Amino acid sequence: MKLPRRPLLLLGAALLLAPFTARADDSGWRPDATEKGVVVTTKTEPGRSLPMFRGVGTIDAGVFEILAVLDDLPHFTDWMADCIGARVVKQVNEFERVEYNRIAAPWPVSDRDTVVRSWVEASLSKGEIWARFESVGVAGAGPVSGVVRMPRLAGFYHLEAVDAAHTKVTYQVDADPGGMLPEWLVKLTSRKIPIETLVGLRKQVAKTRGHYEEFLKRYDPSKGGKVPEQFAK
Repeated sequence: MKLPRRPLLLLGAALLLAPFTARADDSGWRPDATEKGVVVTTKTEPGRSLPMFRGVGTIDAGVFEILAVLDDLPHFTDWMADCIGARVVKQVNEFERVEYNRIAAPWPVSDRDTVVRSWVEASLSKGEIWARFESVGVAGAGPVSGVVRMPRLAGFYHLEAVDAAHTKVTYQVDADPGGMLPEWLVKLTSRKIPIETLVGLRKQVAKTRGHYEEFLKRYDPSKGGKVPEQFAK
């Protein structure tokens, strides 16, 4: 099955920082877990119920293969941890959009949802691509009955080419889930989400290989594609 080309923008998430510098500050990050090829670290900030978390792993694919999967918003529910809903609220341009995402929570905790702006930045000379997201308030995506709207959700996927067939992926999230959460769920979430999301992304890239040829031919220089100037920095 060949999937249709979708605009080159991104991401959502469940779990899905205010604007980041090119390299995240590592001060205060502590090791949490290493599982299934993913290294998880967390950082606690005063007054926040959920620590920031970061997962790092390697995927056997090129940068643009992974980017194609991240661009395919309707299929986020196939691989992203706890994501049970993802749709475009507003298409801003080829490289930016506003998304609605809903994240499942275990009973008796209410599901969470969020509306995020997502966009892409790249430094092709360094073999790096950033897919960033941050929560916003927009018309057309109001509150859903029985679901808690997250006050803050921001982060990124950082893709770094190791070689033509391998990419280091860093997934980082800074979230305020809203409401009161039990301590056991906070600890579980900080560890579970980065591992399941990166493992899911790894599997989805392998599963959909060959489905995004139109995307690759349009953007991947190794396939004859060309990255627009607005995207390449």
